[in-house]
Amino acid sequence: MTARATRSTDAAALTTGQEREIIAFWVQVSGLLGYPRSIGEVFGLIFLSEAPLSADDVVERLGISRSGAGQSLKALQDIGAIKPVHQLAHRKEHYQMQTDLGVLVKQLLNARVLPKLEELAGQRASLDATVREHGPAYLAQRFDKLDRWRGKAAPLMALLKALTV
Repeated sequence: MTARATRSTDAAALTTGQEREIIAFWVQVSGLLGYPRSIGEVFGLIFLSEAPLSADDVVERLGISRSGAGQSLKALQDIGAIKPVHQLAHRKEHYQMQTDLGVLVKQLLNARVLPKLEELAGQRASLDATVREHGPAYLAQRFDKLDRWRGKAAPLMALLKALTV
């Protein structure tokens, strides 16, 4: 099925306004996760499409550059949000949404969330040490509170890490 045929069957079920709302939703999700707007737009389009889409389909439907589409598709594939699908009659790579939520959550945690949390923990420890050596007492007390909160959050971190194995 071509992108045009897919669009016409998709459009029969959804209005253009509804498509825009769904894509806007994924733009917001991608922004929350620290990804650029284009990644949310591309994922939203793939989410909407029943048939796998090629990079050319993405360019045509979203009106973005070929390189922008390629970068977004690669980023989405790297985090496990989409997967390549081989089409027998087509030479171009096509992509569809990763429907296994477990795979998607694992990839997203490993690609974005856990590394950032580890980085922030290191920064917090460094700042804590600096404050204890050279800073005012009230800041040391605040870092003590942060440390207690970190201890309370430890089971949640262990759970997140367990999801990624």
